[in-house]
Amino acid sequence: MKRKKMIGLLLVGSLLLVGCSSKKPEDKTSGKKEDKQTISVASASELSTGDVSLAMDNTAVQAVSQFGEGLYAFDGNGKAVPALAKEVVEPTNNGLTYEFELREANWSNGKKITAQDFEYSWKRTVDKKTASPQAYYFSGIKNYQKIADGDLEADKLGIKAVDDKTIEVTLEYPMSYFLELLAVPAFYPLNQEYVEEKGAKFGTDSENILYNGPYTMVGWSGTNNEWSYEKNKEYWDKEQVNFDKINVTVIKEGSTAQNMFDSGQLDEVSISGDLVAQYKDSPNLAIRSVPGTYYIELNTKNGLFDNVKARQAVALSLDSKTLAEDVLRDGSLESPGFVPKGFISNTTKKDFAEEVGQIAKSDKKQGQSLWAEAKKELGKDKLTISILCSDTDNAKKISEYVQGALNDNLDGLTVDVKAVPFNNRLEMSRQGEFDIVLGGWTPVFADPVDFLNLLTAKNSNNFGQWDHPKFNQLIDQVNGEFANDYDKRWELMMEADKIVSEEAPLVPLFQISESYLISDKISNFKPGPLGPVYYKDLK
Repeated sequence: MKRKKMIGLLLVGSLLLVGCSSKKPEDKTSGKKEDKQTISVASASELSTGDVSLAMDNTAVQAVSQFGEGLYAFDGNGKAVPALAKEVVEPTNNGLTYEFELREANWSNGKKITAQDFEYSWKRTVDKKTASPQAYYFSGIKNYQKIADGDLEADKLGIKAVDDKTIEVTLEYPMSYFLELLAVPAFYPLNQEYVEEKGAKFGTDSENILYNGPYTMVGWSGTNNEWSYEKNKEYWDKEQVNFDKINVTVIKEGSTAQNMFDSGQLDEVSISGDLVAQYKDSPNLAIRSVPGTYYIELNTKNGLFDNVKARQAVALSLDSKTLAEDVLRDGSLESPGFVPKGFISNTTKKDFAEEVGQIAKSDKKQGQSLWAEAKKELGKDKLTISILCSDTDNAKKISEYVQGALNDNLDGLTVDVKAVPFNNRLEMSRQGEFDIVLGGWTPVFADPVDFLNLLTAKNSNNFGQWDHPKFNQLIDQVNGEFANDYDKRWELMMEADKIVSEEAPLVPLFQISESYLISDKISNFKPGPLGPVYYKDLK
């Protein structure tokens, strides 16, 4: 097969490692020299699933990315590099047909990975019975939309195992970012015999998962807060896996994570706020700027936020710059709009968000005026709502800022904060059991539509159930009619981003910055575009 020149948007992000010593520290807990093949890391939240069809949140994607693998993986710059596919290929049939040849590789039980494993997995994910929150990633693959609309069965999806080692994929329209999309866990393979044997237990604990990535997982019961990744002896590229074991502990309090890092119990932790400033001169601090957005999503079906003026009042009462610079103080940036900075046009070489302009605005007086009009239209003078968030220090800190700003600025409104365990927050979001929910998004592939897709009416991640005909039409055109017209797509996406700002179904809070403390014994620490670090790449 021919090698394909990678064409697409440039995704701008960086990791600044303040310093990294080559010194190997002693284990401060045991007094013995550390085993260089084992490290211990922190997770900010509990693990929700080990099923690649259901892994949507950051923690699940982080886990699945260690013990699973698809046709491609991301390199440190967010580009697709061959994993189970033998090489990077170019499409035929005017960009509509891809043919992939698999390398020799095994599942963790020693059975061969085949093209049929990919065909089964993809069709399982788009099947409505699976209820996958990732199914929409298959938009653009032949017949996906008809399957999603219930007009065709899942087995009509445009993927076919030509033989055990050859996969043919047919698209509805060309996608310049298709190979990057194939690095997403939703596109990983699944062994049909194993999944069907396990039934409802599949993916619910480490004993009921079949692995094909650099690591297997042990010690996860489905509800506990500790587990480990162990080197997969059947992995095709095991010689490049440097660490034999990665121990994971869920740590929700920043001070606890800090203390465990300082005492040598943890080798990698994520930190925020004051801790970033505290470690600003430390060689162990790594800061990554991310083209991602933290936001609050408003439930448009709760009887209050179906009123556009109420939503606009909330948006105008919040100040992204103040939150980022004065509250968080961790390198996070003011949000320009829902789509963050970091997407550069191939033709104009301009940043998408900079072309759109600063559309996330703060104007407390205008917010108060719109709120008064909204209350009059609703026939209510006193209202009480709650902000749903995860029970981590950072999530509670952000939610408390939003709570205070709304209580202070919007007369007659009382705002509470409801902090719950991550898995509960995720389930309540999916069920629409919230007034306001705190969330965030980092890009899966280098295109602004990865953000905008989330707010289409049929997207399962549109938790606030916003339904705007013009917005839906624009995104349909971006993904369909104008899929081959790069400049027109860009123009339509800018228009769609402005509608999000005007209608305020969600309110961008800040552009994300991620800060880590990294042990001296770890090098080549490179978070990927999905957020997770591939532990395979650590040295």
